[in-house]
Amino acid sequence: MTIYEPQEDSYMLAEAVRKHAFGNVLDMGCGSGIQGTAALEVKKVRSVVFSDINKEAIHYVKTNIKRYSDKQCKLIISDLFSNIKGSYDTIFFNPPYLPDDENDNEKLITTGGLKGHEVICKFLLYAKEYLNDNGIILIVFSSLGNKDKIIGMIDRYYDKELLDQKSFFMEKLYVYKLKRKPLIFKGQRGRVEVVTIKKFKVVIKTALKDYNAANEAKFLTTLNKHGIGPKLITYDKNKNSLQMEYIDGIPIEEYFEYSSKSETLQIIKKILKQIYQMDILHMNKFELTNPYKHIIIRDHEPVMIDFERCRMTEKPKNITQFIQYLSSGRIKRILEDKSIKVDSMKDIANKYKSNINKNKNIIDQIMQNIR
Repeated sequence: MTIYEPQEDSYMLAEAVRKHAFGNVLDMGCGSGIQGTAALEVKKVRSVVFSDINKEAIHYVKTNIKRYSDKQCKLIISDLFSNIKGSYDTIFFNPPYLPDDENDNEKLITTGGLKGHEVICKFLLYAKEYLNDNGIILIVFSSLGNKDKIIGMIDRYYDKELLDQKSFFMEKLYVYKLKRKPLIFKGQRGRVEVVTIKKFKVVIKTALKDYNAANEAKFLTTLNKHGIGPKLITYDKNKNSLQMEYIDGIPIEEYFEYSSKSETLQIIKKILKQIYQMDILHMNKFELTNPYKHIIIRDHEPVMIDFERCRMTEKPKNITQFIQYLSSGRIKRILEDKSIKVDSMKDIANKYKSNINKNKNIIDQIMQNIR
């Protein structure tokens, strides 16, 4: 079987689609098309994009949607969001969610990764970037696919509502409706609010305690000239606040966990280029030993954020701190699982920090030794 034949999980999700789908819809991993065709029957739905990694599934759906000529349909071959453009009001996904089984001859339609949660978690990471402000996600998954890991990912980025659950002999199925969490954050020094101005998301950052907007604005002004950091829009001296581009993407550690080896290596190289430039400018960012919240991957491009603690120094440590991060703890294990040679970076970093100006080939040296 190369197309998933509708089962109980399919019917549970289709019921949720009939009740909640609206607007422009994306049927991710459409399979037989049961979810997308259910959406086509909903009055509030304007269009449906059917997407699947499997060419046979797309061909099958194409032959079965001709009768829905009153609504716009599009079919796309895509590995999750690799070929998806635009944003949607409703996204739904009946993912493969079983742990890897070497005796399974239908892995394409059943296996969600080594432990069963990997495909779902990768979907959840990227889906928020394709969701309109008031959009929803409808998703079904099984207790067999590491529910705690999936719920943890959901809670990090979404508000959730359990729509349905059913118990079977060996498992329990869950259907959830998800919405993006409100984009308002409070840090130790500042309050961050994300607003939409002329269809463009903007960060408004204001002081709570010790936040120095002037310092961040000063460094962003310089760094933007080198293509580093979010674009600074305005700085208000009287309010001790600034406006800058909102970076919608994936935290670096989660990107590394769910990306391929080649994607991970490309991101490491791009980050090294940015922080080497900062070293040359004698700017120290300080947070690079633990940059989980400070490096966001947007469209496979790294963007560093939060420059409020940035300082000028004769001995910047951006590259050495970043290598320290890559060489320790959980991130080291993630990279080593991809056969990336982490330990070889340490000696290079030690030689580099002794004389930055004579190590112009530092990035090539690192990349050659970790592949």
